Amino acid sequence: MERLAIDGLTWQAEGESSLQFWGEVINLEQTTHRWVRITIRLLDAARNVLAEKSDITGLEWTLPSGKNPFFVRFENPPRDWHSYDVTVASHVHDYADAGVPQPHAGLQVDRVHYREINRAGLYASLIGLLNNTSDTPASHVKVAATLYGPDGRVVGVLSPYMVPQGVLAPGDSMHFELKFYALSGPVADYTVQAQGRKVAT
Repeated sequence: MERLAIDGLTWQAEGESSLQFWGEVINLEQTTHRWVRITIRLLDAARNVLAEKSDITGLEWTLPSGKNPFFVRFENPPRDWHSYDVTVASHVHDYADAGVPQPHAGLQVDRVHYREINRAGLYASLIGLLNNTSDTPASHVKVAATLYGPDGRVVGVLSPYMVPQGVLAPGDSMHFELKFYALSGPVADYTVQAQGRKVAT
């Protein structure tokens, strides 16, 4: 049985126009999962489903004992929602299948610095350096940041593509900045991860 747990879940309503959920998937198995999908359902007091939204985790692969952040947003959620439930679905990754993308092992981030900003709707940013330390190029490169509150719960997630139309060549580096326009509370800590795909040679 798959053992993918949800941790650090928080939510925040912005008036009646949106409802946002942040959290992490923890892989308790010794197998890698690909494209983990989170589904959140809003329920009424009798546990009838009023609305449902799904999204994938910030990174393509969730490694053994690894954490992978997610963010799910409802636009115009039902006013009478009372509670919610969360389900997780995924595919076990096959490292021997040449027909599916394989994770790149040489991507690293360093020189990461967190800055509080709190102006013009921008709460904070993370800047750093992304490196390809291997001898093979990487495509579909993403950097995923998870922000944590004082209680260890997730208060912000961002996971943009860094080189969406190209590759990060062997030995290359690039600076990045992640800008957070939505948070569910004060930030006490953070993690930053990078993933990409091996480019067939």
